[in-house]
Amino acid sequence: MKVMTLNTHSYIESQPLEKLAQIATYIKEENPDIVALQEINQLITSKEIEGDDYFCPVANQVPLHEDNFAYLLVSRLRELGLNYYWSYSYTHIGYDTYQEGLALLSKEKLISTEQVTSNPSYVGKLTRKILVGQTSQATFVVGHYSWTGKNGFDYEWAKTKAALKGQKQPLVIMGDFNNPPESSAHQQIREANLGLVDSFQVAAKRYGEHTVVKAIDGWQDNEGQLRIDYVYLSDTFKVSKYQVIFDGQTSPQVSDHFGILVEIE
Repeated sequence: MKVMTLNTHSYIESQPLEKLAQIATYIKEENPDIVALQEINQLITSKEIEGDDYFCPVANQVPLHEDNFAYLLVSRLRELGLNYYWSYSYTHIGYDTYQEGLALLSKEKLISTEQVTSNPSYVGKLTRKILVGQTSQATFVVGHYSWTGKNGFDYEWAKTKAALKGQKQPLVIMGDFNNPPESSAHQQIREANLGLVDSFQVAAKRYGEHTVVKAIDGWQDNEGQLRIDYVYLSDTFKVSKYQVIFDGQTSPQVSDHFGILVEIE
């Protein structure tokens, strides 16, 4: 099985539709089973649409818009001959212009739910959620977390653990965690009693490591290389390969984050 995660930066990127086409071409070539996407935007003011036959809504689904970045991506993939089931979870207002959220794409139909993980006082621009999609093989989770802190990551991870408590299927949790490996956040995840391992640390083969190499939103003072995007998974999985993608070398750079592709058994 191949799983992929990418913080798309969506319409904040220059030439976003050209980059969307590059993402679709890469997915066509690599054929991942699951794709986890963050910063999936749609204009607040754009036209609402109905989900297609492959859309797997969450309860109380926020309406899709015609420019939803995930909707356009799955539409482009369909043109390339690939059909993905998909779900979208709206999280918060981005840049005063967009409804920003999370998306999961899957070759197998999803049973999807969402869970608010942020402190109730964090609304508007700061609300965080996880999007959870179940297939017959595993439970897949995509999140976009805050930085370490009592009312940031620490609170959000506690809510994530509570939401996943008692989960019987193997877990794969992916996304932008906004915390490097030496942080307390990384330690909290490994000690969460969910049986999770960091795919980078246990992979038989690794190609690349860091996913941010410049100053970006939220890391304005960054001058080094950061690994803040992750694929965590149940220790029952065997990770055969971990690869950094969309880094401008092995594949086009399409966002302010690089992506990750992990092959697991």
